[in-house]
Parts: sequence; structure tokens; C-alpha cells
Amino acid sequence: MDQWFVDQARQGNVYHSHNTTAGAVTVLNATCTGLVIENPFGSRTNLVIARMSFTGSTLAGIAEMGIAASSLVSETVSTSTTVAVIHNGRLSGSNKNNGVGRSYSIATLATTPVWLRPLASLRQSGGTASDNATPSLSVDFDGTVIVSPGTYIAFSTLTAARTGLCSITWAEIDE
Repeated sequence: MDQWFVDQARQGNVYHSHNTTAGAVTVLNATCTGLVIENPFGSRTNLVIARMSFTGSTLAGIAEMGIAASSLVSETVSTSTTVAVIHNGRLSGSNKNNGVGRSYSIATLATTPVWLRPLASLRQSGGTASDNATPSLSVDFDGTVIVSPGTYIAFSTLTAARTGLCSITWAEIDE
């Protein structure tokens, strides 16, 4: 992580969210499970993504794990949500000192997401489960992805759901 994110953490502007139990990351769809970070319309804040990671907990057939994002700005917020815990990087503690970003482990998104980038193609290649442990996957965006008001970013797959733990770290800055 670069110095800018360290400075933002010192100012109390960096947040981290994760699902607390292994859950299915669904195929690219508005009905989304895994982990979503949403920036409500009208927040006047940008969510600058630092890092996203996924650690699989079960083996399955081939599935592409990746990152999806909203296809357009929406005034409508996600519905049917299961809220995920958010930690402040400086003022730690479960769901205390939250910023504007909203984190869900389950959500019906306002728009159908589009594929942003892959993390990996995961597959079981034979042998025993211990021979084929699902790896930890991560991407350091270092601020190259910004979730503007009315948009979101989420974990997704292309062909089959995968079960695991997801996490996202971001900084919040005024527009």
C-alpha cells in the first residue's frame, strides 16, 4: 500500500469490510452474494479502492473469480441486503466510525453489474482436496478504481459460484 493510503488511514479515512463466514460468490447477476461495497447516490464522497481479496474454502469445477462493477450510476440503493461489518482503519472496532460506504454480503443490486477484471480461473485438477487447496487471490488497485456516488463494486464469477471469504479495503475522500 502506498504512502497516500497510509496518510488517509492516519486521518481515519480508510475502511475495511469482509464477509464473516465463507459464502457463495455468485455468477454475474443483480442478485449478488459474496461482498459488495456500495456508494450511495448523493454521498458527495468517492470510495478509492485499495485492495480486494478472496480466499476459497471449497473445491469445485472450473470457475472464473473476479471483480464486477455497476454499469451505470443509479439513485436507487440495493435492496434485500445482509449488511457486512465495516472497520475503520484508525478508529477500529466492529461497525463503529463508519464512513459513507455500505457493505453487503447479500444484496439485490440496483443495476446488473459488468465484468471489470479477473482474479483467476480456479479449478480442481485432480488428486485429493489437500493437493488442490484453493489459493488466496488478491488485487492491489492502489487507487486506480474509484467507486463514485450511485455505484458499487463486488466480487463475482462468470460460470459457477465459488465459496470463500472476501475482503475489500478503501479510502473515502470528498469529491
